[in-house]
This record gives sequence, C-alpha cells and structure tokens, in this order.
Amino acid sequence: MKSFVLFNNKGGVGKTTLAFHMAHMLARNGSRTVVLDFDPQSNVTAIFLDEEQLEDVWSNDVGDGRTVAGCLDLVRRGKGELRDPELIAPADNLWLLPGSLFLSRFEQTLAEEWAKTGNTQNERALDVTCSLANLAERAAEAIDTDYLLVDVGPSLGALNRAALLSCDAVIIPVAPDLFSLQGLRNIGPTLREWRVDWKNVLNQVRRRGDGVPLPERDFLPIGYIVQQHLARSDRPVSGYRKWAEQVPGEFRRCVLDEPSSFGQTLMDDDPYCIARLKHFASLVPIAQAARKPMFDLRQADGIGGGQLLSVKRCREEFERLVAGVTQRLAQPVEATGLTVAAVEQLA
Repeated sequence: MKSFVLFNNKGGVGKTTLAFHMAHMLARNGSRTVVLDFDPQSNVTAIFLDEEQLEDVWSNDVGDGRTVAGCLDLVRRGKGELRDPELIAPADNLWLLPGSLFLSRFEQTLAEEWAKTGNTQNERALDVTCSLANLAERAAEAIDTDYLLVDVGPSLGALNRAALLSCDAVIIPVAPDLFSLQGLRNIGPTLREWRVDWKNVLNQVRRRGDGVPLPERDFLPIGYIVQQHLARSDRPVSGYRKWAEQVPGEFRRCVLDEPSSFGQTLMDDDPYCIARLKHFASLVPIAQAARKPMFDLRQADGIGGGQLLSVKRCREEFERLVAGVTQRLAQPVEATGLTVAAVEQLA
C-alpha cells in the first residue's frame, strides 16, 4: 500500500478538487483506493456525499466510527482506543472515511502531546500523536488498499503534522502566483523540521528496544502539480508566466533544500513537475451539482456540445497525472529524478 497527501498551507490551489478527481481516476484504473478526510472543514467529504448522506453520517458525529472525529474521539478524551473506521463506498474500488468539523477539537490535544513525545515513556503522548497514522493503517487494512489518499486543510498546525505521519509521499499543488511561491518557502522548512523531530522520536524508541510499534512513513516530497490560472484582462497570462518560471527553482531550494546555485530549470523540463493542468472552470460547477468527476460529465448533466471536448481533455489530463503519480510512488528515486544525496538529506 502506498499513501500520499496533497499538501499546501496556501488555500485556493485546487487541492481538494484534485484529491476528489485523482481518487476517482485511481479507482477507475482498478486500484483499491481509500480517501481519508483529515480536514476539519470536510470539503472533500462534501464533494463525495450529498446533504442527505451527510446528515446521516453526522447524526452521531463522534459516537461511532463513521467519521474521522468519531474514530478518534475516545483517544482525544483519554477514554479509550481508536474505533474501527466504517468506510463508505461512493464508487467501485473507492472508499471514503468522512471528515467532521469536530476534528478541529483534536488540534489542541495533538499540539500538547507532540511536545511530550521526547519522553518516549509517555504512552499517552505517543498514542495521541500516532492516532491519525494508526487510523490510516486500519482503514487501509480493512479493504486491502492499493492507494491511500489523505486530504488535509491548508495549515501548518498540529493536526496536519500528525496526519503526515501516515503518508509515504507529499505532493504540493501550486498556482503560478506569488502566494504559491510563498507557500513553498513555508512548506519546505516545516516539512524538514517535522521529519527531523519524528526521526528523533523513532530513534529514541529504537534505543529503548521495547518494540513499541510506531509509524515509519517518511512523507517525502515527490513533486508538485501546477493548475493554470484563468486568463483575466487585468492579469494577463504573461504576468502568470513570471511566477510559473520561478516554481521549479523555489521547489528545489525551499522544499528539497538544494543549493541556491543550482541552475534554473524550466517547468517543462523539471522532473519534479508531475503535471500542469488546465483550469476547467466551465466544468467545475456542473460537476459539483452532479456530484461526479468532471471527466465523467455527460450532456444529461447539463454539458453543452462545445464542452464535450473539455470533458475529453480533462479525462486525458487526469489520466496522465495519475500515471505520473503512481510511477513516482512506485519508484520515487528513479521516477522523480531525486538524487541519492537529496533523498538522504530529506530522510
């Protein structure tokens, strides 16, 4: 099983839409795929489920295992262990563990207990810190998962730090603008700090030799996805090109911590650029109303004749995107162009 997260503390870069469509495409390709909604705003859950389903799932929000918050509630309150997740199957080969607004109540507990993991004899601290990763493992084991896709909110808080412990890889969605460049400058150092902190905890546990099972996934950054902006009269395309040209260098410098002297790389030639996606703005509201992926839209859903070509192009772009992601997850070093030195630096 391979697990990955779409992660950016800058909102509005299409992260949740990407997660929804990638999950459907993975499942369409025959891979058993689980989506975990670790975002308290539950945006991906709201795309998957209609209001009637949401009302049913949230009717006993923390009293059972039908939401992430329900599975974690006893751990949060120090009253017991994880509840087994009750996954929903919105499509063939696709399962979802819905999110919940109540998950935000877990943020403070995670922040407090993370600071105590330096004392590896503090079982409460380790149980709380590892609870999201342990929940992910249970969900994956429940249906013999091929791919686990984690959706998180746009923050660098304790909740996302704990969520990343369940992930093999991190993919960063960006837009060609100044805000996304700032996001890369934030994300890179933070990921390295989290990884170093967790490696220190693992090393302490190993030295004790008591066999405590802890998650050992590396949450390595394997690339970025760029979603093109819509052309606007007040922000010409050439203005976006200025920022797009800086993304490869900023990703290498800030996220991979490569020397700033590294030569400039064009996005088209950058091995870390997994995909450049067109902004299918005309399809998004129709897909949301139909509660289905954009690449599955039909004329019966309200698609006009002129939009059928956009649907076809959307399908082709997501097919290429998912092929690139699965290749990198299978062989991250060879497929992404990560050098041995870079992997050692990140790990």
